[in-house]
Amino acid sequence: MGNDASKGRAAALGDGEIAALKASTKLSDQEIREMFDEFNKGGGSDGKITKEEFRKYYKKSVGSDDKAGILADNTFAAFDANHDGSINFTEFTFAIMAQNKTDLDSILNFSFEVMDVSGDGQLSFDELKTYLEKATILAVGQAEAATIDQNEVAESIFQELKLNKTQKLNKEQFIQGCKRNKELANMFTGSE
Repeated sequence: MGNDASKGRAAALGDGEIAALKASTKLSDQEIREMFDEFNKGGGSDGKITKEEFRKYYKKSVGSDDKAGILADNTFAAFDANHDGSINFTEFTFAIMAQNKTDLDSILNFSFEVMDVSGDGQLSFDELKTYLEKATILAVGQAEAATIDQNEVAESIFQELKLNKTQKLNKEQFIQGCKRNKELANMFTGSE
């Protein structure tokens, strides 16, 4: 019965949540409240937004092509920390903020978070390969992506970072490795 009463009500944004978001995102109170309004309009009035709702919001904000849909899915997966098929407002805020990063460390940090689907702070060979497969489809399309051996690409990246396929890569190793190798950094930042 409690659920029926709350169905039509928007989720509330508490002062504690605003303070925490201000501290970690550098957004103002007003910006956080505006983002919260967007979150509620996008389907988050129950305190969570589903993958499909996030996809619609993302496509509306970024563009409606297939690449935007894939990016939305990858971004959602990166921030659905408990893998329950929904994200709360805090996760939503970090997902949107991550897409707006411009400095190299922030972009590489976000790339690592997207790839680390297990959420253990370590990047396995398989996680890297899966990410490369998706990213390559985004970059060159399905047909051309099928001609690229992502296993080989992932192996060369691990070799460049002095790791074998059974080892895992932590975030600091990833960021420092990308900073040392411009080609590697470009691969994960979309720069040329």
